[in-house]
Amino acid sequence: MFREALGYATRPPTGGRSVLVGGLALVAVFACVAAFGLDAPYAYLGVLGVVPWLVVRGYYVRVVRTTIGTERPTPPRFEDLRGLLSDGVAAIGIAAAYLLAPVGFLAPLVALRATGTDLSAIAPLGAVPDGVLSVAVPVVGLLAVVALMTLLGALYVLPVAVARYAHSGRLRDAVALRTVVDGALTEDYAIAWGVSMLLQALLLPVAYLLRVLLVGFFLQFIVAAGVRYCYGRGVGAALGLSAVEADERTAGDPDAPPEADLTPAVVRVDTERWGVGADDPTSEREPYPVPDRDATTNGTDRHGANGGADEALPKRDRPSAVGRVGNGDGDGDGANPNSEDGPGGSPDR
Repeated sequence: MFREALGYATRPPTGGRSVLVGGLALVAVFACVAAFGLDAPYAYLGVLGVVPWLVVRGYYVRVVRTTIGTERPTPPRFEDLRGLLSDGVAAIGIAAAYLLAPVGFLAPLVALRATGTDLSAIAPLGAVPDGVLSVAVPVVGLLAVVALMTLLGALYVLPVAVARYAHSGRLRDAVALRTVVDGALTEDYAIAWGVSMLLQALLLPVAYLLRVLLVGFFLQFIVAAGVRYCYGRGVGAALGLSAVEADERTAGDPDAPPEADLTPAVVRVDTERWGVGADDPTSEREPYPVPDRDATTNGTDRHGANGGADEALPKRDRPSAVGRVGNGDGDGDGANPNSEDGPGGSPDR
């Protein structure tokens, strides 16, 4: 899976173009973030970086969607900007729902630890008794450990939640904790998650170092797309999800091949009367009888031994498409002018 994930982002026919657009989007995000270090009013340009950042996040969701349940998926295109922004906002919202509680509890404690401030020093003098303060400090420490474990668990199951949203398009599927946790505890997802972590640990440091040459942004995008490839394959196998329908994958794709028009160019009327289409399972008529070749003729001569043209052929229950004029029914002396037999019905041999 490691090799497949690494080569996923560049697969033809759209991989190269997607890597180019994604790398340029990451360059735009970095440039906008760097603008915050400039003086006003240029610092406000940094806000524009939110747009390409959400577009890239939405593309990652689309990678997961097109990877679930597919043996050899190809990278999606950067199109339908509105859909990419919507998926990006949804992915950020799902991440906030899972990470907000533990991060909100740990962030102030980390800030106090970074500044070297003791927890007991922030309590107003005399407002909190010493006995209560001596008990509160260990309790806060225990809650910090619980919050840290919750944060690690949320980071582990978060790709499953995003994958469920990517597959169904419904946010409520992303917060169905029981299904999300069950999928995260499977072997398939654990292996995929391990491969994704290995991919990031080996290649992301190199990508960050190569940002100076701008190549690192494109390598970072390749690694990120490969990580989402692992998520999609792992979650799809863990939860038994089927591939998203083709029309949903190519929605808004102007280059998608049109559906074939199966309407016949010529429609025959009442063809069943002559036995055409009698094998239709929806038809109430009996199948058109096929004469036995061995019983009707010897395969070399259609006529019988006595020279009769129709004596060896069985009579058919259905009317013939071409009526035959019998002896005495036609004009003239009753002989068939087109018959091979001579006048009077006797063969002229």
